[in-house]
Amino acid sequence: MYKLIGESIVRQFTEDDVEIISDLLDTSQTMYPEQYKALNDIYAKSSPNKKYYDFLRARRIINCCFGENDSRLDIDEFGIFNFEQVKCPLIAECKYYRIVCRPKFNSQLSEREFEVMKMYFRHISTDEIAEKLFLSIHTVNNHRRNSLAKLGLHSLEEFQDYAHNNKIFER
Repeated sequence: MYKLIGESIVRQFTEDDVEIISDLLDTSQTMYPEQYKALNDIYAKSSPNKKYYDFLRARRIINCCFGENDSRLDIDEFGIFNFEQVKCPLIAECKYYRIVCRPKFNSQLSEREFEVMKMYFRHISTDEIAEKLFLSIHTVNNHRRNSLAKLGLHSLEEFQDYAHNNKIFER
C-alpha cells in the first residue's frame, strides 16, 4: 500500500505502478548502490521478466524500508526516502540486514565538500568554517554551491532536511 503526495487515497502497490517502481529503483541505484546491488542479487532469477523483476525489487524497498509509521511521508516532495525501522520477523537471520533495510547512503561529495557540508549541518557559519578549515570564504561558498548542485538541492534548508532524512552524518 502507498499514498502519493497531496492525495488522501491509499492504493494497492502493483506491477502496473511503473512510474513509482522506476522512481524507487532509480533512487536506490543512485543513492543506495549497495541496496540496489543486493536487490538485483536477491531477485536475479526473475530478471528475464523485467516488469515483474522491477516490481519485486521495488516492493522489497517498500516492505523493508517504509514500515508502518504514517506520521510522515515515505518519500518526500524532493524524492528523499524517509527510512523507518521495520518490524521484521526475519531480521535476525536476514543476510541483507542494514543493506536492503536502512541502507548506507552513497555520497557523491568529495571529502572536502562533505566536511564543509557537515559543518553547515551543525549550523556553523561560513566565516567559522573558513577559519576552522583554513579556507577562504570564497572556497567555502564554492564547496557549498557545488555540493548542493551535486545533490540536486537548492538551499541549505533543503540540505538540512536531506541530511537529516538520509542520516548521512550519523555514521
